[in-house]
Amino acid sequence: MKTQHDTLRDTLNELIEINHSRIDGYKKAITDVTQEDLQGLFGSIINESDGFAESLAEYVVKIGGEPSTSSTFLGKIHQVWLDFKAALSSKNRHTILNSCEFGDTQAIKAYDLALEMNELSEPLRALLIVQRTIIAESLDIIRSLMKANTDTKSEIAALDITQ
Repeated sequence: MKTQHDTLRDTLNELIEINHSRIDGYKKAITDVTQEDLQGLFGSIINESDGFAESLAEYVVKIGGEPSTSSTFLGKIHQVWLDFKAALSSKNRHTILNSCEFGDTQAIKAYDLALEMNELSEPLRALLIVQRTIIAESLDIIRSLMKANTDTKSEIAALDITQ
């Protein structure tokens, strides 16, 4: 029978794995884009996720667990990140941003599920809220870049008066 510590450890390890997968996905994205704005953004997100995973690992150790070092994990989130990484191979700015949006949306959902747990101490809950908020801020930036890219294409098409 799983104890509260087991459930908490498993949940935190899943969040660690999500952050490791974000790191892998964004590293792939950096190699697939040539635009410096995206390379800088993706580098920042990699650093965020690295720090998030380290902080979560400290909590896993505090409750007597072994932190996950894997970037692959079971279930739905695993498939989401595999799809994310595969979509990045297109090297198309909009497709890459769309994949980033999808992956980070799934990461936020995982954080939301973790935040529903009653076993969270207040400091751990606060940490998860901060991490979730930062991921949401990155997601907002990605969405604004997607919108700007779409708006620019629309403007160019509207201004194209050549027959």
